[in-house]
This record gives sequence, C-alpha cells and structure tokens, in this order.
Amino acid sequence: MTKAPTLKTETYRVDRSHYSDNLDRMHTLAAQIEEATTELHRLAQLARQEGATWEDIGRELGVTKQAAWNRFGP
Repeated sequence: MTKAPTLKTETYRVDRSHYSDNLDRMHTLAAQIEEATTELHRLAQLARQEGATWEDIGRELGVTKQAAWNRFGP
C-alpha cells in the first residue's frame, strides 16, 4: 500500500503555462517545509530520549517549554 500524497499540489497540479515560476517555487518550498517539520519532530523525540528537557528543546527553537511540548509532545 502506497502512502497518499500529503501536499494538495501532488494530487492536483494546476496548468501553470501562463504563470511565472512562482507556483513551482511555492510547491518546492511547501515540500521542503513538510520535510523539515517531520525532521524537527524526529529530532525532538531523539533529544528527549537522550535526556533533553522540554525547556532545552524550547530554548533551541526560541519558544517556551510549553510551546515545545504542545508541538512535539506525546
């Protein structure tokens, strides 16, 4: 079973022949953001397994420990 595409643009690409490359750049950036978000979650879990506190994680991301827990917690 294959994983369904997450990005809307993967399932429906508009005809961009009359646009500049901005839509292509947006599509690429959206994919990069999705990849980075997945990697952040993975790294937060690894950091926790290594003993980092939510305060440590929050400090690295410039947010409070509560914001870090809300974003990456169980």
